Amino acid sequence: MSRQEFTAKVKVAAFERAAGRCEACTAPLRVGKTHYDHVIPDAMGGSPTIENCAVLCASCHGAKTAGQDVPQIARAKRRQAKHIGAKGPSKWRKPSGVRFDWKQGRYVKEAEQ
Repeated sequence: MSRQEFTAKVKVAAFERAAGRCEACTAPLRVGKTHYDHVIPDAMGGSPTIENCAVLCASCHGAKTAGQDVPQIARAKRRQAKHIGAKGPSKWRKPSGVRFDWKQGRYVKEAEQ
């Protein structure tokens, strides 16, 4: 599925709504440093509409993407994979020199009896 970008009409309307200021920190927006962000990330089903568009400065957009969007999308992908049974193999490996003692119900060193 390809990323849905905002149309020029949506960007113009969002910029006018923001009145030339970042909607997160209210810093003045500069040419080339203005970012149009999906409030609900595109990967999470966010649509490219004016209601889902936030006009942000480059630093606020980077902070939101790294601190909020990326972890949220990764969690959703993990949950979806788990739901359909496509979870990857366990990364846990039995340490060498131990065995599971069924009577004790725990791992013990090979020398213990």
